[in-house]
Amino acid sequence: MKIFPIISILFPILLLTACDDDPRSGSEYNGFYQVTVYQERASCGDGEAWLDTDPVEPYFKLEAQSFFGTPIIGWISCDGSTADTCDDDTIDLMNTFSRKDGVWQQYMTTSSGSGGTCWLTWRQGLPALTETGLTITVTHREAEITLEAGEECDTELVDKYWNQMDCVGMSRLEATRL
Repeated sequence: MKIFPIISILFPILLLTACDDDPRSGSEYNGFYQVTVYQERASCGDGEAWLDTDPVEPYFKLEAQSFFGTPIIGWISCDGSTADTCDDDTIDLMNTFSRKDGVWQQYMTTSSGSGGTCWLTWRQGLPALTETGLTITVTHREAEITLEAGEECDTELVDKYWNQMDCVGMSRLEATRL
């Protein structure tokens, strides 16, 4: 018996197994939700009042999934007040949660540049389960920086220029699990 054919069969299985995290990871958030409160404020300071606004999307569904072996909590848009109005095939990547530093969060950084100027943005949404559903608090930060010699405008600069990034707003939603 040759060892090569056995290894050629076992190696792909080992790779697939190594990439597949716990499929239940994040399942505590699974469900269909109705937004009951949506608020915004123009800064991160605790002194700034939250202003009630109408939610852009009053219903959504969260579903623990795997994205190429990485656990995510997919955000699925819904058109109405029943779960059958949700588009199960389309995940809204902007609102989908992944684990970063061991914490479920919506996370996105962007960069764009022209000449020696770089515009950086950072967005983070943190979910918290409640007795009746969940809350999600989202913080937005941005900065316009002047690049140093040899520096290229890239999202990796967010960490370097974090202290220069201003909070430009926050939003918070409370949702009831239906």
